[in-house]
Amino acid sequence: MAELPGIGKSLAAKLEELLDTGRLVYLERLRDEVPESLRDLMAIPGVGRRTASLLFKELHVRSIEEVEAAARAHRIRQLPRLGVKTEQRILHGLQRLRSRTSRTNLGLALPVAEGLTDLVRRFPGVNRAEYAGSARRGEETVGDLDIVASAGDPEPVMEAFCALPFVREVLAKGPTRSSILTQLGLQVDLRVVAKDEFVTAWHHFTGSKEHNVRLRGLARDLGLKINEYGVFRQESGGAEEERLGVVDETDIYAALGLSYIPPELRQDTGEVEAAAVGTIPDLIELAGIKGDLHCHSDWSDGVNTIEQMARAARERGYEYLAIADHSQALAMAGGLTPEKLGNQGEVIRRLNARWDDFRLLRAIEVDILGDGRMDLPDEVLADLDYVTASIHSGFRQDRERLTSRIEAAMRSPHVDAISHPTGRLIGRRDSYEVDIDRIIRQAARTGTALEVNASPDRLDLKDQHVRQAIASGVKIVINTDAHEASRLAEMRFGVLTARRGWATAADVINTKGGSELMDWLSRPKDQRR
Repeated sequence: MAELPGIGKSLAAKLEELLDTGRLVYLERLRDEVPESLRDLMAIPGVGRRTASLLFKELHVRSIEEVEAAARAHRIRQLPRLGVKTEQRILHGLQRLRSRTSRTNLGLALPVAEGLTDLVRRFPGVNRAEYAGSARRGEETVGDLDIVASAGDPEPVMEAFCALPFVREVLAKGPTRSSILTQLGLQVDLRVVAKDEFVTAWHHFTGSKEHNVRLRGLARDLGLKINEYGVFRQESGGAEEERLGVVDETDIYAALGLSYIPPELRQDTGEVEAAAVGTIPDLIELAGIKGDLHCHSDWSDGVNTIEQMARAARERGYEYLAIADHSQALAMAGGLTPEKLGNQGEVIRRLNARWDDFRLLRAIEVDILGDGRMDLPDEVLADLDYVTASIHSGFRQDRERLTSRIEAAMRSPHVDAISHPTGRLIGRRDSYEVDIDRIIRQAARTGTALEVNASPDRLDLKDQHVRQAIASGVKIVINTDAHEASRLAEMRFGVLTARRGWATAADVINTKGGSELMDWLSRPKDQRR
């Protein structure tokens, strides 16, 4: 085996031992030396492999509880290369770890909600079933999943629900409401209502609580009552006079003198006021996305070839795809040197010659270096179709320095967008210490787009920053940052986040068709308003 590229004598010996005996003594020795529980330490946000190793070797901690005890006893700050700030960061990470255990990433929760709802629709006697709650509103994390169904007889529906094969535990079982815990640890609540109550129940359990409170207040002012059972006109004494007809959710809002409010906006953040005067925007739709401007191939740290990524994009009906592999500073991810980038461009040109309905863009995800310079020369960036700039190092720099680095990148005439601008990883890493207000102002001044990274681990920009950016005249680009072809499907999570930020198709640059996009990118940045 040693004759194979990348396999030396030591690795070859281990492979042969594994093939001959089915075991590896080296691995068994490591398992004896390093306890299984040590991996739990790296679940703490802010604790990486090196820190976990140091805590184990120097303080002999083997569990999350022991790490917390060491931090509270101020023993961590005494270790070499750590100190007070690291100790405080670990305590903060422990707090975040505990707070996130009750909520699930949207990327996991939404497919479960969709799959379970589809199963409920097939139960005997079910007329209709839909998921509700924070999953329907597209929140970045989800607590319990809510499903609302209508059926003439709820009892067999409840029996079928509680008997699903992936139920770990039945938490509650009643005539119209049951709760289960899935093998994934997600709690799912199912409510079965009468057919004429379905729409108002679905609306009520979609929430949010704050939105529903506002609507109930409006209803009282109009002599109405609104709840999960229906919309009712009341007499002056408060007795119910009549049930108003509700065919769909637009009827609920119409009864209150409002235009329809999409679920993603139901947060009591101005949507009721906008609906009262008819200014709810036509939110961007997933079908309006024409391409993805940030994905990776096996030229850096992606899984698939450029051709495979292109094939997957064409199957999604896209008109274009930007291959934005990492630049040279990210050596661990196989970042591209100018020479490799040029060679990649030749491959892209040859592939583009095959199609007249699809285009691969020559692009790069260029690193913003510690002093704000780009990781590649201007003449290299100027030759590309699309450039997105990102921070991948120096996360712990102070607020001023991090913000200045991103501002410097936006001043470059060749940087079209900033990717995952705040650097957060949901539940794992907080945002960089950046001044998002300054970043948005600089994006507006320079004509630089800001990315909504659609990876459910990021969703960065987050919804409120999307809304703020749009209000400042900044263009948004929704990208998956996909490192394999299957993850191009995560675009929908970015669209949900953009919708929560009140984004329309006009606000998002990759709703443009291929020719329109290339024309837009060919203009100087200050002419891309």
